[in-house]
Amino acid sequence: PFLIADIRPQVSGLILKRLFTEGSDVKAGQTLYEIDPAPFQAAKDIAEANLEAVRKAADQARAGLSAAQAGVTRQKASVAFTRTNRKRFEELIKEKAVSASDCEQAVSADDVAEATLKANEADVLSAQSALAAAEAAILQATAALKTAQINLDYTKIAAPISGRIGKSSVTDGAIVTAYQPVALATIQQLDPIYVDAPQSTVDQLRLRKRLE
Repeated sequence: PFLIADIRPQVSGLILKRLFTEGSDVKAGQTLYEIDPAPFQAAKDIAEANLEAVRKAADQARAGLSAAQAGVTRQKASVAFTRTNRKRFEELIKEKAVSASDCEQAVSADDVAEATLKANEADVLSAQSALAAAEAAILQATAALKTAQINLDYTKIAAPISGRIGKSSVTDGAIVTAYQPVALATIQQLDPIYVDAPQSTVDQLRLRKRLE
């Protein structure tokens, strides 16, 4: 044969149907066997649900980051006000134009505003980390879904080449395993074919002359 292909499953499962006639000619891409797709469909459904869940988590993380960044912006404005107010009171206390209590309140308000700003900035960093984790989870869930789809597609075992298919080694209802050593069937491409002619050189030359 010009080409030979042993047919083996790429996933494990139960053979539901054999979809060819032994000894017939098959086309590349033709479905030969069908493995029970139910568990693989369930795995795909779970992967889709997980992907949707992590996408929602990422949306929540983006919203949290936006809120934290807005909080920093607001607090910076508050700090600017309390800092100006503190400087004003510190100048006025030198001139004894305000009471010590009022000055202390202004200083305390500025310190609180500064501490709140640092806390808000820490919230931004935390929100950024949460978003990065959520985006990484999306990549993992997307890969898991792709793998589940590939395995589901593998439940339909197709002919890799066109040619004459031989006897099937399994029947409907058989359990097969991924990449098992025993082929389910073998396809041989017989057009064109190779011919081995065990002849002496003299006989070969004579044959060529006769063919000419």
